[in-house]
Amino acid sequence: MPVTKRRLKNGKVRVSTPGGVKAKATTPAKAAAQERLLNAVEHGWKPTGKKAKHHSANDGSFLAALKKKFGVD
Repeated sequence: MPVTKRRLKNGKVRVSTPGGVKAKATTPAKAAAQERLLNAVEHGWKPTGKKAKHHSANDGSFLAALKKKFGVD
């Protein structure tokens, strides 16, 4: 499902797929983000509603370690 972005006369962007229009008049930055989202869903990404863990901490303790290291509460 290819995502098509078309620039409108007012500087906004329309995002569409063969299945229909997904956004009528959005900003170019939001259109780019939506294009990435639609491509991810097409390739099997399933939203869980959880934030991603940092890649260097398996248990999610990366921020806690930084706070402890720099003495930030």
